[in-house]
Formats: sequence, structure tokens, C-alpha cells
Amino acid sequence: KSHLSGLRFGFWDEQLIIMMVSIIRRSATTLLAISSARRNFVLPSSTLALLAIVVTPLSSSAFPAPLQPSPRYKTSLADSSCTTTNTMADPGTGYLNAQDAAALDVDLMSKPGFSLEALMELAGLAVAEAVYDVAVGGGKKKKKHALLVCGPGNNGGDGLVAARHLVHFGLDATVVYPKQSSKTHFINLVKLCEDMGIPILDEIPMDTEDGYDVIVDAIFGFSFHGTAPREPFATAIANMVELQKQQKSLLVSVDVPSGWDVDGGDLTGTNFHPDVLVSLTAPKLSSKKFRGRHFVGGRFLPPAIAEKYGIRMPPYPGKSQVMEII
Repeated sequence: KSHLSGLRFGFWDEQLIIMMVSIIRRSATTLLAISSARRNFVLPSSTLALLAIVVTPLSSSAFPAPLQPSPRYKTSLADSSCTTTNTMADPGTGYLNAQDAAALDVDLMSKPGFSLEALMELAGLAVAEAVYDVAVGGGKKKKKHALLVCGPGNNGGDGLVAARHLVHFGLDATVVYPKQSSKTHFINLVKLCEDMGIPILDEIPMDTEDGYDVIVDAIFGFSFHGTAPREPFATAIANMVELQKQQKSLLVSVDVPSGWDVDGGDLTGTNFHPDVLVSLTAPKLSSKKFRGRHFVGGRFLPPAIAEKYGIRMPPYPGKSQVMEII
């Protein structure tokens, strides 16, 4: 520790050191446990003393953080030890508030930078991958049917993109788009869905015989303001809750459950509680109130912007666009 505290490490150097320290500590803990449990396994007192030092947590000052802003989403390989190739332990620290989430989006789309269209394609792909994982994870042979309920803003655009990818992934998809945007990009997204044979409806059909395996809530994101959702979205939210209960459909929210305050959660009493949440770029403060399967997507974040907002990207495996927090 004394040799490390005066140095400044690059991000990946830091992650490697943390991972190595974590492995060494776990090994030392195992040796101590064996030594205590087995009389025929005796370690010298000097070795026991050294192992005791090793398993003692290091002060965080040995690994200087790049920034110390208000609490945000941070994770390291030590905090996010993977139990499978696409899951990580809940980092437990750091979430974006509404102001930071909006500012981060502005930074992403500053010129030169990402276009809105490019970000929607990347975000929608991440949503589709998470939805596919939860819908098809059981391995049942029945073809899955996804209902995507989209709002007029960027969150709805993510849903329109996700619908198209889900069809490419082999699912059936239906889009409910109660209040369509007149902006050219959204008109194009609707046309792309129609070209894939995806029905575009004005309201949620409640009397379908086969029902829906998964419902995607892509109505509001972190830009939601107001005391309660207005029509036609209040009815759409109520209908999603009803289908969740009656048909046992999995309810998946994109970034923030619709109707929730971005920072405080369900402050308006919507009683809207999805089974799955897909946080984009980084979890928002309201996700602390969420209870269910939680995915993080947003592998597109440039390192400079991640550092500016104190975000340490999850260790996405291979080509995966999402990771599940467990």
C-alpha cells in the first residue's frame, strides 16, 4: 500500500490491480478457513499473521479515483465480480441524478459527437438484448411475443428501435404508439418497423387470446416531469399493470419506470412496478427504489465523458451490450 499511495494509475491499470488484490484476498481467506477447520493443516504463526494482514480491506486511498463528484455510478472489477459472463454484483454506489443524466446526453451529442439517431440505435439494441435475455432465458420452444409501448420522446424512439431488433432476434413484436412524433427521425423509425411487418397500434389491446410474454415500457425516460402521467399514457400505464397481473407478462422498463420521478422513484403513487429495469448509460437515482432484475446498457460511452461524470463502465463481456446487476 505504501508504494501504491503516491502513484497515479490509468483506469485499466487500476482495475487489474484491484482484481489481483481481490483474488489474493480470497485465497488468503480460504487458507485461513482451512487452517481453522483442519487440525492436520497447520500454518506457521508468521504466515498466519501475514494472511490476516492480507484479508484486511485496503484503504481506498491506495487507489485514487479519477474524480470525486456527487454520488454516481461506479464499479470496479473487485466490486463487480462476475458470476456468469454477463452478470455483475450490484456496485451499490453512485447513480446519476436527473440533472447529470440530461447534461451527459448533451455532452454525448455535442458537435462533433454522436447524432441522436446513432444513440437511439445503440440504446435500442441494448434494450432488445436485455428483453431477449429475460423473454427467452427459460428456453421454452414457444415463440415469444413482445409488446412495446412507446412514448413521443427519445425513450419511445429507443422502444421503436428495440422492436425492430427483437424481430431480427426471432420474436414477434407489436408496437403501441399512442402519440406519434411528427419529427422526421421518428417517422423513419415507424416506417422501418412497418417494413419489418410490426403492427403499430394506438392503444394496448386487452383482449388478445395468446397474450404477451413481455411488455416493454418505453413511454417516459429521465426527461419525465409532472405530478402524474397524463392521457393517453396514464391509461397505457394502467393497462400494462393489468396485463402484468392477468397474463403474468414480464414488464420491462427502459431507463426509468414510466411515471417515476427520476431521483425519487414512484412519488405519484402510480403503483407501477416493473419486473425488469434496463438502465441506459448508468443507473439513475430512482433505481435504488427498484426491486427486480436490473440490467445496465450503454457500452457506447466515451472514456472522457465517463471520467467527467465519475462513471466506471461495467466490464461488458465479449460483444454483449448489457450486463445484469445481481
